[in-house]
Amino acid sequence: MTEIVTALPPAAIVVADKAYRAIASDPLRVHLLDAPDSLVVPYSAEPVARAESVLAVRDKLIARDMLNVDQLLVRNPYDVSAYTPADEAVETFVKAKYYHLASIAGLLGATSVKFVKVEIEQEKSDFLTKVKSDMKAVTGAADVGQSVKKNLEGRFDASTEYVGKEADVAGAREFMIARRLMNDPDVVGLIDLCATGNPLRKHRVKINGLRESTNTLKAGFDLAVALQVPMTTGGNFTRAVESISSIEVTTEITW
Repeated sequence: MTEIVTALPPAAIVVADKAYRAIASDPLRVHLLDAPDSLVVPYSAEPVARAESVLAVRDKLIARDMLNVDQLLVRNPYDVSAYTPADEAVETFVKAKYYHLASIAGLLGATSVKFVKVEIEQEKSDFLTKVKSDMKAVTGAADVGQSVKKNLEGRFDASTEYVGKEADVAGAREFMIARRLMNDPDVVGLIDLCATGNPLRKHRVKINGLRESTNTLKAGFDLAVALQVPMTTGGNFTRAVESISSIEVTTEITW
């Protein structure tokens, strides 16, 4: 039985067996099969490169009913053993970060965590500028970015009430590390505030919803560019990532 890898490559795409063989025989694209930040997974054919990793990922996708031809996937930045369909990634990751912050607040004894607003900056980020000219299929980026903005503002209305308890600073730090949030100064700062011994009453924080997702989104975008992913599969993802430079979520926490 294939051993499931614990840390997945940042991006992957499932392709038809015929398409996989075409990539493997193309001297201009065969290097993509050995790329360190992504995997090209044939639907059922035997892989010719990185076989152990490809088979492990394919088994994982089958187990989660996610093995679909032309499916572009990006790794969840908060769970390196899970993939998310690329077209859902931006919204999914921003929402996940809010809920992870709410969980940390709960561990710190908060009684209420409330989403206040989301702000989206539609300005092309540096890492995309250099590859924009290579992505001939990317059009309407501003429209897709605006769509993501409307979806988040219209559907993201979260409010969590806790009974309240004594702050578990050590538990909050463990959760922060487990969810890979230790590089976010706002999350670290919240825990440090609660570690002072002076109980908080209220704290409002604006978190960067895409801080942990940058490398993952870049890997997905680069894979889509290299394979010229059609607009019917990863198009919304590539246009949204090309359009949006930051998403900031303001949250109010009460003790």
